Amino acid sequence: MRPLNTLEARRGPRAQRGTTLVELMIALLILSVGLGALTTLLATVVASDNKNSKDTSASLVAQMVIELITAQHPNSSAAITVTDCAGNTFTISTTGGASPNGAGANLVTSSSTMGYGGIDQTQSFSAITSGYSMKYTDCSTVGSVGTAPTKYDVRWNVMTIDANQTRLITASARVSSGSTQLGGQLLAFPVTLRAVGGP
Repeated sequence: MRPLNTLEARRGPRAQRGTTLVELMIALLILSVGLGALTTLLATVVASDNKNSKDTSASLVAQMVIELITAQHPNSSAAITVTDCAGNTFTISTTGGASPNGAGANLVTSSSTMGYGGIDQTQSFSAITSGYSMKYTDCSTVGSVGTAPTKYDVRWNVMTIDANQTRLITASARVSSGSTQLGGQLLAFPVTLRAVGGP
């Protein structure tokens, strides 16, 4: 064993040297920046997931309207009654109108527009013919703690293509503008579905 020189004796062995306060503060700063970024990422993921859930529900509501109408014979003018989860009752009219406008909510008729052939969302909800629109309340959020029911603006158009043979049904649904839930109004584009109904 070699004798310690005077410098080593004053400092002590290197293995016992500790972390300085500056090094500790830098490590905590790096950790807090990382955790802050992770928190922001998680909040974005939750908002995106909620919006995707609402878009899926809007698709299902539009699909329900299309299926109820296509289940009727093309020359049928029967009215179908639907009740949402809030107990609101709506009438779904199945009567078709002549091409190119059909009956019900207005269609986008400008071929230079991206939404050509879809439901015209600029039309005031109150201006839509009775029986061709509804404010449907989704079941998935009713009664959940801390959440309000989500309402969907649903509109449809029925166009007779060939009398007694076929008709084109276009349905559109989107979250109503009154939603205050997390991710509720992040670019709530309408979901538009089309189907051809026949005998």
